[in-house]
Amino acid sequence: MAAYMDDLMNDDFDSHREWGIVGAGILSFDAEKREKLASQDWLQTLVQRDADSVQARIIGSMTNFLPVDFELRQHTALQEAMEQPSIKIVSLTVTEGGYFLHNGDFDPQHPDMEYDIYNPGTPTTVFGMMVKALDRRRKAGIPPFSVMSCDNIPHNGNVVRSVVVGLANHTDRELAKWIDENVAFPNSMVDRITPGTTAEQSEYIKNEYGYEDASAIFCEPFRQWILEDKFPHGRPKLENLEGFKFVSDVAPYEHMKIRILNGGHASLCYPAALLGVQYVHEAMQHPVIATFLDTLERNEIIPTVGPVPDTDLHDYWQLIAKRFSNPTIQDTIGRVCFGGASNQPKFIVPVARDALQSGSTKVDGLALVSAMWCRYCQGQTESGETIRPNDPQWERLQLVAEQAIKDPAAWLRMSAVYGEIGDHAVFVKSFCHALETIETEGVEVAMKKYVEVTNKKAFDSDDVLDASPARE
Repeated sequence: MAAYMDDLMNDDFDSHREWGIVGAGILSFDAEKREKLASQDWLQTLVQRDADSVQARIIGSMTNFLPVDFELRQHTALQEAMEQPSIKIVSLTVTEGGYFLHNGDFDPQHPDMEYDIYNPGTPTTVFGMMVKALDRRRKAGIPPFSVMSCDNIPHNGNVVRSVVVGLANHTDRELAKWIDENVAFPNSMVDRITPGTTAEQSEYIKNEYGYEDASAIFCEPFRQWILEDKFPHGRPKLENLEGFKFVSDVAPYEHMKIRILNGGHASLCYPAALLGVQYVHEAMQHPVIATFLDTLERNEIIPTVGPVPDTDLHDYWQLIAKRFSNPTIQDTIGRVCFGGASNQPKFIVPVARDALQSGSTKVDGLALVSAMWCRYCQGQTESGETIRPNDPQWERLQLVAEQAIKDPAAWLRMSAVYGEIGDHAVFVKSFCHALETIETEGVEVAMKKYVEVTNKKAFDSDDVLDASPARE
């Protein structure tokens, strides 16, 4: 968001000066980030690069970063800021785990939520502080701010609404009703591959540009921000910026990105890890992994996406493949592999479920992805190197993965991951066959066989069509 706001200010500062960004956080690493940014007057270098170009700029849209009291958890500065009339939008990126959900719904029994419910005057979570700030603004006759999530979760605005309204419901039902009726929670889809900055990249800034930046950002040139236009009390004029679009419904774009991009990441990372590949761009250079992913996207993932306004899905996949192939991003396979127990139910399982519900049996590639994730969780690459724990549920995953060596279906009995497709005969058969192939012949052979069988089926189908008599 900072880059978009910086663009606006560079284009027409006088018209957008009121839309400066005030940074905030409540965790220890937020305090560290603030210290770094304070030392350089809230400025950051943004480096966009790919194989063909490099562009660096100084981002100056942040005007402050509030003090962070992560030890006492008394976030006075943040609380006071959200109560100010000048704050029109509260944007947040807290990751899925920061929304206090249980099975997709607001969890009032989480200890942090319980604290805010019983101590509404001194909340410690950002959601409790939002409820308190909105209550005070309501009582003072100040219009509410809009709440804008930029997290990579489906229907992120709806999720934030469920948490804020759900929390308020436990303390003041009248306030909860007012929030639900008066506060905007626009859904959004943000897309730009931006891995964490490495020491080597920080050194690059120093060597290439002659200064040090303790908080530099490296990313790809591509950017896309799709946002519902629901800001009743004001917003910046983002609509003319490159890579930005206001829409009435984010869902089609969100669906496309989650399935084709995130699903692509979730599909290539485990074979890459098992074969000792270190980076995403290297996986795209691997002849077997790249061919497998392309075949999977075209035959099993894209057919479940549905129409997206002004978008050719196969062209979109080609764009994603090019972005994955960017060698300058240095996006690690380890990063993409992290959190499979959370990512697979979002990016892979729903694709298989939708295919099966539509009557299709094209799930062999998706079942193979699950089998490769299972093999990964056994904790060793194919060359015998140890895979370090890479999931908050790693111990349980490793135990079940080892059980699956003799009982493959044990992996699918993780109902929190697979739900109904864990019992679907077609998916179970495909998964068991894939895992057996991996265990006996290896990951590369399993991927090659999938590609060969899929291409043969497509060729045979074309032959049938070609042989059909033409109608008069």
